[in-house]
Amino acid sequence: MKLSSFLKKLTFFELLVSVLTILQLYHFCILFSNYSFPMPLLYGPLFWAMYQYLSNKSESVIKRDLLLGNIPFAFFVTWYFILGDTFDWTYFKWYLPIMIIVQIGYPVVILFRLKGTPSKTEGFVLLKQLMALGMGIFLFVGSVFLKHYIQVDVFMGINPIHAIAVAMVFSLFMLVNYMYSRFHAVEQDDVTIPVAEDSMLPADTGILAHCGGELVRAMEVDRLFLDSKLSLDKLSNHVGIAKSVISHYLNNQLHLTYYEWLATYRIRHAKAILMEFGSEYKIEAVAHSSGFSSKTTFNRYFKERVGVLPSAYREQSSLI
Repeated sequence: MKLSSFLKKLTFFELLVSVLTILQLYHFCILFSNYSFPMPLLYGPLFWAMYQYLSNKSESVIKRDLLLGNIPFAFFVTWYFILGDTFDWTYFKWYLPIMIIVQIGYPVVILFRLKGTPSKTEGFVLLKQLMALGMGIFLFVGSVFLKHYIQVDVFMGINPIHAIAVAMVFSLFMLVNYMYSRFHAVEQDDVTIPVAEDSMLPADTGILAHCGGELVRAMEVDRLFLDSKLSLDKLSNHVGIAKSVISHYLNNQLHLTYYEWLATYRIRHAKAILMEFGSEYKIEAVAHSSGFSSKTTFNRYFKERVGVLPSAYREQSSLI
């Protein structure tokens, strides 16, 4: 799958992860030469936005809080550029305490709210890991604070900047690994089942009509789409029609891949749940109840077909 195709299918959470990765790469590059630039102030609001997304907040709320959370960064980056190359201890006197509050505040609040939350999705696992690592980075940032203010060398000669750099490498590894796993998952979802060239593909409209009828019965009567592990092999065995015939019918008659066709039934079912039960179920529960194996895949297919995320659709439905 092409990278451009993958980028078009990024969920808002994956977009936040991508932005965080790019920021940390840039921060790592300037860490040893310019540690006065207020880059750390950006991370807390991003972490909070990631948490809000996993908590099914609407994108409008996330974007609003993200904008408000970045006010300290906007203030200090303006101050930083006004100073230019001039060293000003007043800047650090205000910047360091606020940076430490941001560095410790967001991870503490997020970890507290995630306490007892089962890590059923990769997103929750990633966020918990980043918050735990953020707490470790706080220790080293705090040592910089102590050294500047009361001349106490907590780590006895170890440069805290080096320790922060090592922690950032671990953070970058987790972020890149997450995005790679999502790329691989999307690639698997988008695979078009090839039609065997040596098989006799049906040209008879009667055969195609029979295939279409059996597939509709399997979905609408037997409701096989609710099986999150439904494969083309399993479907073929259930309806008694060769995989090549099913693939030919889906690709040439409906112009859909197997997974796209399957998602149409699952999305229809999810919309019915959201319309009828509203906020009684979490988005993740709706995803699993509709046959999706992960909330991320559910959000992506739902956004593609409905135009909004499931959480936004639920809010719209409650107003009707």
